[in-house]
Amino acid sequence: MKETRKRLLTLAGAALAAVTLLSGCGAAGGNAPEAEEQKVETDWTAPALFTQQDGTVEEDTYEPIAVDEVTKPWKVCVLFPHVKDPYWLATNYGTLVEAERDGVEYQLYEAGGYDNLDKQVKQMEDCITQEYDAIILGAISAKGLCSQIAAALEKEIPVVDFINGTDCPESTENPLFSHALVSFHDLAVTTAEYLIEHSEGEGRNVGFFPGPEGAGWSDAAVEGFNSTIEGSNVSVSVTRRADTGLDTQLALIEDSLKAYPDINTIVGVDIAAEAGVVAVRNANKQDSVEVYAFDIIPGVFDAIVAGDAVGSPTDYTVIQGRMAMDHAVRMLEGQELRAPTSGPIPEMVTADNAEDIEYTLMFAPRDFEATFQWSPES
Repeated sequence: MKETRKRLLTLAGAALAAVTLLSGCGAAGGNAPEAEEQKVETDWTAPALFTQQDGTVEEDTYEPIAVDEVTKPWKVCVLFPHVKDPYWLATNYGTLVEAERDGVEYQLYEAGGYDNLDKQVKQMEDCITQEYDAIILGAISAKGLCSQIAAALEKEIPVVDFINGTDCPESTENPLFSHALVSFHDLAVTTAEYLIEHSEGEGRNVGFFPGPEGAGWSDAAVEGFNSTIEGSNVSVSVTRRADTGLDTQLALIEDSLKAYPDINTIVGVDIAAEAGVVAVRNANKQDSVEVYAFDIIPGVFDAIVAGDAVGSPTDYTVIQGRMAMDHAVRMLEGQELRAPTSGPIPEMVTADNAEDIEYTLMFAPRDFEATFQWSPES
């Protein structure tokens, strides 16, 4: 299975590499610049988990809609919490690449951070009012946009619950509502299991920095990590939760290292792990404190390669973005999804395998900038 997965990921990576996206495109509020016609590779596949309504999970290959089955330049509204870190830039890149592949008109709105639920609610209401054909929603709050999701579905606008997850039971069985995501519960479980194994029985005292309370992905990661370490040699000395800004996380970690001198392991969301590397270095504790993440961004990846962080699972963020756009287009074309939930199969990244994984399956190209608009005519 591992060899097959690697082969399929290589195919997907080749497809992504064939897409030419220009550096500097899409400054805030702007369009992608005019350029020569871009060639977008039409063939890509990826190993995926398909989850049915009853919880049944199947592992198989994800194949996108055939380009010649896309009948019109659909208009898709994409809503993200923010694009201020490389994780959400990767989702921007993945959704954009797939929009280009399918000839779909693309509009991205970002709310500026996890403290701005009201702004995201207004943005989604605007997308509904402006009669976009479909909505891809990276929700700030698991429950905070349920009314807007229901309103979109009532108008027969497909909604793809993307990355963060929502908790809106009244919409779950609607055939125009789907989930393109990897469970952050499972990602945190993967990190916890590796930490337990890697520690070889040595006591590990964790400073845990999982992101903001109330965000579905963050709450799921907390539950997954804590349930996995129960009864093990790993314990949590302190949990601190806040927005995923780098400065915010750095301040939390530096304060915690001072207040809890027994901490010998930092575990957190991607930005927290990146900040953790800096905090550990500033405290001159590189020899006594290890750093892990439960999802990955380029800064964490580079830290793993350099030996400054131990590891993190990848959720193949770019592929998730492509899947989300594919969900939207398939539903607009009246095609039945193979399962209401699908996402790439996560994989633990450590120094042993980091350089063997195709970079642009996980991240946007290093020179990619946030792109808010694209249309087939641009």
